[in-house]
Amino acid sequence: MKYDLNGAPLMQESHFDGIRPFLTGETLDTNFSFPITHVDVKTPTDRVTFLGSLLENKTVLHIGCADHLDVIDAKIAAGKHLHSALIKKSKYVTGIDLNVEAIEHLQGKYDVPDLHICNILEVDSETENFSEGRDYDFALLAEVVEHLDNPGQFLTHLNDTLGHLYDRIIITVPNAFSSVARRAWKNGIENVNSDHRFWFSPYTIARLTTAAGFKVEKVHMIGEEQRMDILSRIYNKFMAIVGSQNRRRMPSRHGISVVLIATPQS
Repeated sequence: MKYDLNGAPLMQESHFDGIRPFLTGETLDTNFSFPITHVDVKTPTDRVTFLGSLLENKTVLHIGCADHLDVIDAKIAAGKHLHSALIKKSKYVTGIDLNVEAIEHLQGKYDVPDLHICNILEVDSETENFSEGRDYDFALLAEVVEHLDNPGQFLTHLNDTLGHLYDRIIITVPNAFSSVARRAWKNGIENVNSDHRFWFSPYTIARLTTAAGFKVEKVHMIGEEQRMDILSRIYNKFMAIVGSQNRRRMPSRHGISVVLIATPQS
């Protein structure tokens, strides 16, 4: 395993090759230990900043783009509304959502372009009319999967029926084992959006995405800044200079969100 100067693990796609039989279900281990070192801990950043950077100058199909109607105005005012941020960063972005009121609010109050009211499960390559013949670098499902009654069916449809529209997919979900969630559990509380149906971890969202037909490339955890003391940073820099792989590890603080990148295999 290689580490950066801050002691954070550097994830490489080849790491997934060794565990892919578990992700595909070819191999079963009822007590499988998924190494968190497979996860590239991105710091410091929030989800909007990270995705904006990742999708800069890219073409994006943003599925579930609107957000809850009653939080849109506050998020836009604070610069935290993801779709509005992507309009400024990406080459172009098409937004689709089945929340009619939220879409109409974004169109009417903020004049957001290229928005479509659409239930993905009800369209296929013959009936979809939102792409207008365009291909996308990325499809984006940001904090959507945990809201779905049947996320496996949804992702399978995206791969099998609409996978020709985009090169890769980005899926973000709240991390079930984030430091924030674990602190709440210790106090006897589950902090959760009341519309959520599921919790996911880095492994379980990778397993679900693989079962839907995608090939997982990378998994990140984001949303909690991690700091290392100055002496440890100096030590790691010295080890890098002398060619040693020895590193002092950053304290484990697992991110608020899991971000997965995969390719469709349709």
